[in-house]
Amino acid sequence: MFGSEAVTGRTILVVLEPGDRVLEALVQACIRFGVTDGYVPVFLGAFRELTLIGAGEPPADEDEPMPESITVRNCEGHGTASVARGSDGPLVHLHASVGAKGDSARAHSGHVLSGVVQYPTEVVLVELLSPALERRPNASARGLATLTFPNE
Repeated sequence: MFGSEAVTGRTILVVLEPGDRVLEALVQACIRFGVTDGYVPVFLGAFRELTLIGAGEPPADEDEPMPESITVRNCEGHGTASVARGSDGPLVHLHASVGAKGDSARAHSGHVLSGVVQYPTEVVLVELLSPALERRPNASARGLATLTFPNE
């Protein structure tokens, strides 16, 4: 376990519009408001489609990182994210839980790979003044990039 005291800055309210690409729009919001480190405590919205890491069937090894993805269409839900510094700008690591409207709101959850907004999506973005955040490959997490505090 490791940790750091967080010092927060501004809280920014963002509305993603129909047709916006979710991750790209969140990165653009970070750039517009100068947020290099932060988190999204909550977002609420509806999506034409959202592609998550996951599968329709249970994986052979639940401990392995999931190599597959699933696309959920016409869904609504909520999620949370972290924003860390990347070599090309802010990196948004977003997880969501959504229910498919056409499938009795059957739920899917996981890491968001891509998505398109269907109806305005409300986002609360909180700026972190410290610590600085980065995502680096982590051997103890099977090589997945995980959050680090490089200046701590």
